[in-house]
Amino acid sequence: MNFLRFTLALLLWPGLAATLIYLGKILRSVTHHSGFPWAEGIALSGGFLVACVAFFALPRPSGIYVLGHELTHALAVWCSGGRVHSLQAGSKGGKVLSDRISPWISLAPYIFPFYPMLAAILWLAGGRIWPELQNFATPLLGLWGAIWGYHYSFTLGLIPTRQPDFLIYGRFFSVTLILLGNAFLIGTLLWLAFRPSPWGQTLLNLGTEWVWVYSSIAHWLSGLLLRYLPHSA
Repeated sequence: MNFLRFTLALLLWPGLAATLIYLGKILRSVTHHSGFPWAEGIALSGGFLVACVAFFALPRPSGIYVLGHELTHALAVWCSGGRVHSLQAGSKGGKVLSDRISPWISLAPYIFPFYPMLAAILWLAGGRIWPELQNFATPLLGLWGAIWGYHYSFTLGLIPTRQPDFLIYGRFFSVTLILLGNAFLIGTLLWLAFRPSPWGQTLLNLGTEWVWVYSSIAHWLSGLLLRYLPHSA
């Protein structure tokens, strides 16, 4: 089974590359548009970078992160139709006991950003109640970027460790799904923010990118086989 997961993960890497290529095209397209909100983008990026520096330079809010981490496991269990028997969270770690396990449940905290999504929901809800909140969009985006920065700093800090979430299904398989899931998540957020094309067209373009990358690899491999395999006399 580990060999099958490793093979599947290896086969997904060209798809990951295709997704990143397409995300780069979307980002280049929206940033070249005359109406791109540079001030908001700089605030978001600045908050992200400040949080990454603070993660290494200041005491880390490990207990808060662990709580969000374990709550995400619990949410994944509930979304899968399972039951959570207990949840423990503290600065030194935590765990969730449930009646089922799956790659989605194990890896959900590394793909679904609990605190950034919670902050986004609170922001949207607050904007409905207090419309003048939108006047503070730039500083709020800086704060949101900082929350994202802490999320990704903790996530990247856990990947090299012997985290049980990774060991269950193999580190290579787990990291591949985490990278692919985050690429899809960031792509979805980019589309929601800028709507560069209709959703169906965006998915079609992404699928086309996948087909192009896999067909290019297949063409390259077939060329190698034709070149180096012995030919019949």
